[in-house]
Amino acid sequence: MALFTDALVQEITSLVRQRYQELGIALGEQPTQENSNQLDGQSTLQSDLKLLIGVANGEYRREDTTVLPVELALRRLMGVLLGNALHSHVTYPDGFWQTDIGILFSRVRWWISVDDLITISNAAALAFGENTQANRMRIARAIDNGLLEWVPDPATFNPQQNKRVLRPQVERLRNLSRLPE
Repeated sequence: MALFTDALVQEITSLVRQRYQELGIALGEQPTQENSNQLDGQSTLQSDLKLLIGVANGEYRREDTTVLPVELALRRLMGVLLGNALHSHVTYPDGFWQTDIGILFSRVRWWISVDDLITISNAAALAFGENTQANRMRIARAIDNGLLEWVPDPATFNPQQNKRVLRPQVERLRNLSRLPE
């Protein structure tokens, strides 16, 4: 049985439609029946959600030709759901990773980046030369400041040990002339 179904597509589409209407009202636009039905067809949002749900449900094999479209779909969905008008860093709300969409994001990120996700300890050693408490705290601050994205490891249930970060982002952080203290 699939973990995610079309009910999640409908739920997220409804939430985005509601936010769209709120933004329209804030801009002084009057909601019309035409505006409320614009997402009823197969929108990009719905296509992206169905692709991501298929990946999370194990319906796709990880191949070079499928990774990029899935990565782009995940970025678009994250932009729609978590983006803001100022394009500033947005932190995930408390409990996000326990929600259906958080679990979906986590599973898809693991599918896309399984070879590039490393532990905080490995990130500390890679970025700063050694795995010390101080260096792990520097990695944690980089996460908190939005310099590193993290995703929970679904196989590790201890919340103190389940964060994984992307190796290319850690390498970029290492190459910065001034590292966060």
